Amino acid sequence: MKMKNVFTVMVLLSLAAIRTQATPVDGTIASLNADAQKPGGPERVLKSISASTHVPVATLEKGKAKFNLSYGDLYMAHSIANASGKSFDEIAARKAKGDSWQKIADANNVSLDGKKKVVKQTPKGTPTPAPKNLSDSQRDQMNRRSDYSPGSMSAAKP
Repeated sequence: MKMKNVFTVMVLLSLAAIRTQATPVDGTIASLNADAQKPGGPERVLKSISASTHVPVATLEKGKAKFNLSYGDLYMAHSIANASGKSFDEIAARKAKGDSWQKIADANNVSLDGKKKVVKQTPKGTPTPAPKNLSDSQRDQMNRRSDYSPGSMSAAKP
């Protein structure tokens, strides 16, 4: 019985430790929000966000008010918007709906360090091979056509 209690306590402590670990994004958000609480902080934080996102301070202030974002969330929304090519409003609206920054970043193929994720694209099909058994007149016709593409045998343009 004692062993069972010890095991239960260890499991609960492990779960609590996992839950309390902050991600680097959470640390960035918390740091920006803490800096904004200091005297003169809001202006300094907005200037810092503006410098890193290349968004004017006035635009940042409007977006912060429109979506009721913290300074850290304002930074994240602009960073993901810049990296994904989406508008700030699209990203901030998803956050306002309750999506996590991780979910928003994943949906836009952006890693949370603000960079675009590289997505490997596989070819969707194979090219059509050129016909092998052509008569001399068909070959001559294809050679004369400036818009010839393999596999197309339509009449030449006048």
